[in-house]
Amino acid sequence: MKKQQNNEFGKEVRAALKGKQVPILVLDNRWYTLFPKGKKPSDIAALEQKLNTLIKRQGRLVNEIKDLRQAKKKLMDGIVAGMKGDSDFDQKKKDNQQRLLIETRERIENESDELMGLPAQIKTVNEDLMVLSVQYCFKRLSNWEHQIGELAEDIKFLKRELDDKSDEKSDLEESRDSAYSLMHGLMGHEIMNLFDRGKF
Repeated sequence: MKKQQNNEFGKEVRAALKGKQVPILVLDNRWYTLFPKGKKPSDIAALEQKLNTLIKRQGRLVNEIKDLRQAKKKLMDGIVAGMKGDSDFDQKKKDNQQRLLIETRERIENESDELMGLPAQIKTVNEDLMVLSVQYCFKRLSNWEHQIGELAEDIKFLKRELDDKSDEKSDLEESRDSAYSLMHGLMGHEIMNLFDRGKF
C-alpha cells in the first residue's frame, strides 16, 4: 500500500513538473540546503551518487570524443601523406594507420551513441531524485506543522498559567500591602520596623 502511494505521489510530482525547466539538483546549491548538516536519507544519497556518475560520464565522453576526432584527423593526414611511399615498411605503416582509423571511427560512433542516450538517463534520475527529495521535504514540513501546533497549544496553556500566576501574585501583593498598612496603623512604626529588619 505504501509503495503504491509513493508511486502515485511520484506520478503527481512528475505531472506537476511537466513542461517546466527542472534544474539538475546535484548542480544546484539550493538543493543541498534542504538537508541539514548534509545528512541525506540513503535512497536520496544513492540517487545523488548515480546522477553524479552519469554527469561525470557525460563530461568524459564529450572530452574523449573530442580527442578521438583529433586523433582521427591526424591518422587521416598521416594516411594521405603516406600514399606516396611504396615500400613494404610504408605498406605496414599504412595498414596499421587504417586499422587505427577504423578502430577510432568505431569508438567515436559507440561513444557518440552512448552520449546521445545520457541526457534522457540524467533527466530520469534527476526526476527520481526530485520525487524523493519532495517526499522527504514534505515529511519534514508536516512534522514541523505538527510541532508548531503542539508548541502553539503549549504557549496558550503557559499564557493562561502565567495570567493565573500574575493574578495570584497581584492578589497576594494587595493582601500583603493591606495587612502591612493595618498592622502599621494598629501597632505602630517601631513594631513594623522589626518586620522590615526580618526580626520575627
